[in-house]
Amino acid sequence: MSKENILVVDDEPQILTAISDLLEDEFTVWTASDGPAALKILAEQDMAVILSDQRMPGMTGAELLGHVRQVSDATRVLVTGYSDLDALVKAVNLGQIHAYLSKPWNPLELKVVVRTAADRWRLGRTLERERTLLQALMDNVPDAIFFKDASLHFTRINPAQAAMLGLDSVLEAQGHMLGDLIPHVAADPVEAQERQLIESGTPLIDQVEAVVDPSGATTWMSTTKVPIRMGQKIVGLAGISRDITKRKQAEDLLRRSHDDLQKAVDERTAWLRQEISRRTQAEEEARAARDVAESSSRAKSTFLANMSHELRTPLNAIIGFAELTESQMNDAERAKLGGFVADIGESAHHLLRVINDILDVARVEAGKIDLHETIIFVPELIQSAVRLTIPSVTAKQQMVMTSCPDHLPRIKGDERLIKQILLNLVINASKFSGRGGRITIDAAHADGVVRLTIADDGCGIAAEDIPKVLQPFGQVHNLLAPKQEGTGLGLPLAREFMELHGGSLELKSELGRGTTVVLTFPPVRVVA
Repeated sequence: MSKENILVVDDEPQILTAISDLLEDEFTVWTASDGPAALKILAEQDMAVILSDQRMPGMTGAELLGHVRQVSDATRVLVTGYSDLDALVKAVNLGQIHAYLSKPWNPLELKVVVRTAADRWRLGRTLERERTLLQALMDNVPDAIFFKDASLHFTRINPAQAAMLGLDSVLEAQGHMLGDLIPHVAADPVEAQERQLIESGTPLIDQVEAVVDPSGATTWMSTTKVPIRMGQKIVGLAGISRDITKRKQAEDLLRRSHDDLQKAVDERTAWLRQEISRRTQAEEEARAARDVAESSSRAKSTFLANMSHELRTPLNAIIGFAELTESQMNDAERAKLGGFVADIGESAHHLLRVINDILDVARVEAGKIDLHETIIFVPELIQSAVRLTIPSVTAKQQMVMTSCPDHLPRIKGDERLIKQILLNLVINASKFSGRGGRITIDAAHADGVVRLTIADDGCGIAAEDIPKVLQPFGQVHNLLAPKQEGTGLGLPLAREFMELHGGSLELKSELGRGTTVVLTFPPVRVVA
């Protein structure tokens, strides 16, 4: 905080030095050896206190402070001896000084006088700012504002209040009661109410009242009046009135509109009763149809689940016996029959995968899949899924590239389901990419989410076919994508599993340009 400026005026250099040394720790001290020099400094610097010796050549201290009074609001202190008593009395009477200091002075006394003078200046500045703010408020607020003393005489009003009272100037109301300015028949009830307010000390908040001017026009006002207290004593009241005529007119218009609307509502009530009855019947019929559809859907899911369980048992037996048969063959038998046994095992495995997918669809539709959540290290999960796809990828001489940034956060989820998502997507990418194709898996963390992007350079999917491949059993065929084995459940299951995690699966593709799938895990799944 900057120090306040003090101007010391004295024709004796040793006095200037002594006072400067005494005050410089608390104030910024300026010095002048005579009146003209002091006035020149004042023209350029704002001062809080001016401390001037009385006896100086050319211009006395009292004369200097009289000039200062015209150009500065600094607190003026005169330093004088007993022989200058008449000059001191004259300066006080003329209002040229605020305080004085008698010679010889002691340092403690001088400090106290200067500090008090600085406090006075500071308080004066604060009061002036408050007066300026209040005046700006009074002059510019469109609402009518007034202040009254305890006897209900106006002490101050703003231009809006003056206009309301029919006055040309705000000064015309000062010292007058309301009954002096408007007819008593209108003023007496208002003053009676204000006396009650002063006696009880209870404010009047937002009272709506009609004011009729001499021409007979009605203005609606919202008025608030509050008591002014000095300590525990009520010394007056303050009030503010706002013109709410437009609001009242709008309310009247709204009331009339409401009446018109009510009339229209009454006219339609009978029709609405009939319409409600008709719609209720239609809703009951729709509810019955929905119940039948839901029952059919549950029956379908139950059938699929039971069928899948019934088929898995013999299939596991077929796979087991095929593996056992192959292990018991000698070289001659393996050369002759090994291919047939391998075809049996591969076909059984393929059918088992189809059944497992169908079972998963049934469980998702029935809402019977529970997440077994663990903390998952994404790079390891990706590598694990890639290893399971090596046979199909290697057979087509394809390349799988992975990219995981350092410090990729872990995610929370069902590791088996997320691995199945990746496995389905990579196998699909391999299936619909040509020999020597390239598949990439990129992981990233941005905006609080973790994204896995699986992209290939395969045949791609037409934009109009994307919704179809995201539906169970949805498959598309084109010249670039010859028919492939499968059920069309890989992508729908991947999307369902992502939604179970609160995430999303976004599919982007273009014929001949490949396919990109983006898996997004929300912030709630990201482990810091």
